[in-house]
Amino acid sequence: MPILLTTILLSGLGFGLVLPSFLFFAENLGATPLVATTIIGTFAIGQFLATPIWGRLSDRFGRKPVLVISLIGQALSYAMLAFADNLWMMAVARSLNGLMSGNLSVAMAYVTDVTPMEKRAQGMGLVGGAISLGFIVGPALGGLLGGADAESATLFLPGIVATAVSLLTGVAGLIFLRESLPPEKRSHAGEGPKESGLQAARRVFRRPVLARMVIVGFTVYVGMALFETIFPLWAGARFDWGPREVGFIFTYLGLLVGTVQGVLVGRLVPRFGEGPLVSFGLVCYPIGLLIMVFAPTWLVMMLGITFTAGGGALFITTMSSLVSHQAGEQERGLVMGVYQSGSWMGRSVGPPIAGLLFGSLGVNSPLIMAAVVMVPALFLVASVRARERQQRADNAA
Repeated sequence: MPILLTTILLSGLGFGLVLPSFLFFAENLGATPLVATTIIGTFAIGQFLATPIWGRLSDRFGRKPVLVISLIGQALSYAMLAFADNLWMMAVARSLNGLMSGNLSVAMAYVTDVTPMEKRAQGMGLVGGAISLGFIVGPALGGLLGGADAESATLFLPGIVATAVSLLTGVAGLIFLRESLPPEKRSHAGEGPKESGLQAARRVFRRPVLARMVIVGFTVYVGMALFETIFPLWAGARFDWGPREVGFIFTYLGLLVGTVQGVLVGRLVPRFGEGPLVSFGLVCYPIGLLIMVFAPTWLVMMLGITFTAGGGALFITTMSSLVSHQAGEQERGLVMGVYQSGSWMGRSVGPPIAGLLFGSLGVNSPLIMAAVVMVPALFLVASVRARERQQRADNAA
């Protein structure tokens, strides 16, 4: 487990390195807000397409080889991004990064392999906390390497360092990471009917509780993407910030999210349960967004972003734990992959909408829309909790 968490931490560090300057650099190459956010959203499209595949491969061949291969692929994508000198090259590199970054659902499946049911949420929190710790260092370093202001933004040095970190992480995983899924627990090609990825996803959607959980993930991540994608441009418009300031804010977010996921979740779940914490996190998220919209200064904005990031971290971890409870031993990678794929589909839909709203309806419109999207998600979560309680009652009868 410590080796897995270290691997995830370094992966998050590499991802965070390129975030502070990405949108500013795209605009310097001539992109409009819509084009810039669409490019950054291609990462989520790649995740949507690849995550279920990585999950199924890890069910069949084990978690370790999938994690290592995806990390090496990430390194290649960061190298392409470092040398990108036009928008098309940025889009290709970003898409490849999404396709090869399917290690989160596999890491979560790894956790379910090695943790008992009663400690599942705590394990998920440690995974999220490891990613967030990477975000603490990555964006701060990326902000320093990415240029002093919006006009001087660059991806060269952040991309080179991210490449080195991903390569190092892949090699470390190959040498030190132990396999969590023994051969006798793996799915095999000759067992049962052969399924395409779409057929396997349909099998997940035929289970009502899981289907609603995937829809919740999609809806919430649309709202999250509306805010998170546009934040650098929003902060630049509201407070005249550049890559350095944005990098430090992402670092604060990583520290906050890491604390919630790595420390608080493990203590709160035994007391309150996953379901209530999922709902509470969804309530906090739009409250924080509305505080940011009306914030007269960046200090007040920090209060709003604290509510939003803390609520989002609480939702992500506890919802993932709820989803894992619905999966059997030989389908955890598949189930977590389908859920994560639905979430990444939401992240692919949100960015171009955010760019369109930002450019046409005003600076604050993406944040307002993100708050609105969370309302139906709350009702969906309520229906999931009710259906899950009924499911437990039926099983006990």
